[in-house]
Amino acid sequence: MVRVQPNTPISSDAPTRAAVRAAQRRRRSLLLLGVILVLVVAIAVVLGIFLTRGTGGEPEQEPASTSGCLPSSLRITADPALAGALEAIVADLPSSDADCPDVTIVAEDSAATAAALAAGSAPDFDVWVPDSAMWPARATGQAELTGVDAADLVVGATVASTPVVFAATAPTAAALESAGAGFSSLAGRAVAAVLPDPSTVAASSAALLALQTAVGGDARAFTALVLGLDTGVVPTAADALAAVSAATTPTVAVTTEQALRKYGQETQTPLVPVYPADVKPALSVPVVTLAEAPTDTLEAVEMLTAAIAGGGGHLAEFGLRAAAGTAPDATTDAAGTGAPAEPIDSANQAEALRTWQMLTAPSRMLSLNDVSGSMLQPATADMRRIDLFEQAAVRAVNSLSDDSSLATWVFSSRRIGGQDWQEVVPFGPLGDPAHKQRTIDTANGLDSLVGGGTGLYDSVLAAVQYMRDTYVPGQVHLVLLNTDGVNEDDEGLDLPELLAQLETLRDPAKPVAVIAIGYGPDTDQSALEQIAAATDGAAYQALQPTDIGTVLIDAVTQRGCRPNCG
Repeated sequence: MVRVQPNTPISSDAPTRAAVRAAQRRRRSLLLLGVILVLVVAIAVVLGIFLTRGTGGEPEQEPASTSGCLPSSLRITADPALAGALEAIVADLPSSDADCPDVTIVAEDSAATAAALAAGSAPDFDVWVPDSAMWPARATGQAELTGVDAADLVVGATVASTPVVFAATAPTAAALESAGAGFSSLAGRAVAAVLPDPSTVAASSAALLALQTAVGGDARAFTALVLGLDTGVVPTAADALAAVSAATTPTVAVTTEQALRKYGQETQTPLVPVYPADVKPALSVPVVTLAEAPTDTLEAVEMLTAAIAGGGGHLAEFGLRAAAGTAPDATTDAAGTGAPAEPIDSANQAEALRTWQMLTAPSRMLSLNDVSGSMLQPATADMRRIDLFEQAAVRAVNSLSDDSSLATWVFSSRRIGGQDWQEVVPFGPLGDPAHKQRTIDTANGLDSLVGGGTGLYDSVLAAVQYMRDTYVPGQVHLVLLNTDGVNEDDEGLDLPELLAQLETLRDPAKPVAVIAIGYGPDTDQSALEQIAAATDGAAYQALQPTDIGTVLIDAVTQRGCRPNCG
C-alpha cells in the first residue's frame, strides 16, 4: 500500500508500482555515490595530515622563512682570522633578496673585543666570533676580578678550529719531527722558541697551557720556563715567523696552522709546520651571543651557525678546519695521520695567560727588612744573620728585571718617635743605574741600622697600606718581609687586629701580596703564614744559613704563581 500525504489529491496518471521501484533504485544509487565521494574526501584529508607529520608524530615546523632570509638583521664582530670565511659563508645564504635583513661583519682583534667587554663597554654586536673560546672566558673573568658590570655572554657551539703548531725551516722541522719534538722539547730547552705576545695572540696562551701540561703542572718549573721565554716574545705572529726565517740557529715560532699558511701565501716564505708529538692543543672557534638577545636574533644566529657548520669548503679556503678538527686535505701531523688536535679548556687557557702576565709584568716591590737587635746574633762561625741577609739581598736585587721598581724600608721599634718603620730608599726603577747602586749599597750597609725590638705588625700594615695607596696598574705589587723574630711592640697591633686590617684592605683589583721570609728557628712562622695567607702571598722559613740566599731568590722569582706555587 502506498501512503499518501493527507490532502494530496491522487492524479489519474499516477506512476505504476514498477515505476516507483525504479525511482527508489535511482535514489539509492545516488545516495551510495554521495557516500563514496564523502569517504574519498575524508581519506584524502587523513592522508594529508599523516604526510605532514614528522617521525615523532608531531607536525613539522614551518621553516623560519620561506624566502630563505634570516629572521633578523645581524651585527657580527669577528676576529680578522675568521672574517673572510664568514663573509664567504654569509654570501652563500639561501636568499640574496634586497628586502632580507642585513648582515654586517666587522673585523676586530679578539683581544681588543675582550678587553672592551671586560672594561664594561656595551657590546656593539649581536654575534661575536673570536678566534678562540679563551677570549670570552678572559673577558668574563677579568670583569669579575675587577668588579665591573659587564655584558652577560653566552658561548655557543664550536664552528671551526685550527691546531697550534711550531713553525720552522725545513731542516729544523725534519730534525724535530725525527726526534718526536713537542712542548717537552721547549721545556727541555732543546730548541729556541719565539712566542707572539700571549696577551693578544691566543695560540701563545694555548702554548703556555701546553707547557704547564708538559712539566706536569710544576709551578716552579713553569715559572722558570716563562721567564726564559720572555726574551723571545714578539708582538705578532707575523713577527715570530719572520724571526724564525731570519734565525741562524734552530728556532721555532709558536703559531697556528692557519696563521702559518696565511704567512706563507703572503710572503712566499717556505716555513714548515711541526705538529707537537706530546700535547696537541687547538684553538676552538665559538659563536658568542648576548644573554638578553631577542628570540628573532637567536633564530638568525642558529641559521648562521648551521651555515658555518656546513661551510667546510669556505673554512678550508681560509686555512681553517671544521669544528671536529680533522685535517680537510693533505695537511697531517708529524705522524702523517691528519688526526684532529685536542680542544683545550678555555678557562684554564685564560688562567695560563693571567699567570704569564703576572710573571712577566714589572715588579713594584717594597723590601721591608728587620733590623732589630737580634739580627746581630751569629749565624755561622764568622757571619751574623744580618751579614747573610745583606748578601742575599744583593743577589735578589740583581735577579730583578730593569723595568722593575724597588723601595727599601727597615723596621725595629720606635725608629721615628713612636713609629716602628723607616723608609731608607724610596721607589725607583732598577733600570736607573744610580737607583740600583743606591739600593745595593743600602743592602750592604743594613748592619749600621740594627737596634731595638721587633715592631713587626704595625710595620707590615703600614707597608701594605702604602702599596695600596700608591698602586700602579699593570705592575705586580709585593711586600717582601724579612724578619728573624716575633712581634715585640706591645703598644701596637696584635695579630688578630693586623689580620682584620689586612682583610679590610684586600682588593682583588689592586692585589698586594706579602712574601714573608723567616730567618732562623726563633721566627714566629705561624704568624708569618697567617699574614701571607691574608694577602694571597707566601711564607718561607730559612732554618740554615745556606737557605737564606736560595729562599730569598725563590720568593722574588715565584711572584706570579702566588698563592698556588706548590
